[in-house]
Amino acid sequence: MLGCICQMGVQEGCPGQLIARHGPQAHVCVHSCLGGACRPCSDAELLLAACTSDFVIHGIIHGVAHDVELQESVITVVAARVLRQTPPLFRAGRSGDQGLTSIRTPLRCGVRPGPGTFLFMGWSRFGEAWLGCAPRFQEFRRAYEAARAAHLHPCEVALH
Repeated sequence: MLGCICQMGVQEGCPGQLIARHGPQAHVCVHSCLGGACRPCSDAELLLAACTSDFVIHGIIHGVAHDVELQESVITVVAARVLRQTPPLFRAGRSGDQGLTSIRTPLRCGVRPGPGTFLFMGWSRFGEAWLGCAPRFQEFRRAYEAARAAHLHPCEVALH
């Protein structure tokens, strides 16, 4: 099975995985260096993405705009909590400051807004955030806690 993470050595110089959502529970990865096909992420891929991504933020989708000319979708996110980021791209919302930020993904993935909170993970490319995986926060928590109980979690993620 191919991994979702370019840093895992799938292909050198690859810009990373990108994601879209399909259906009420699915989280989907897009691996841009493997033809860009949207497909479901495994729990292992989600956990590894949380450890290797340039950013991990807990937040909600404020809106999605589609740019046909650039073949990109721009997801506007309200970042409730920034768990990790390298380089600094985001800030968490405070009173009077909603912490709005933008994350890009390919248009072909059909990203659309959905209710609930998500864990957004991805990469910085030339100062712009590109989405890797974005499971619902509760789905990620379930996968993380199961892996932790089995001593199979690849890194510590501060979910609280």
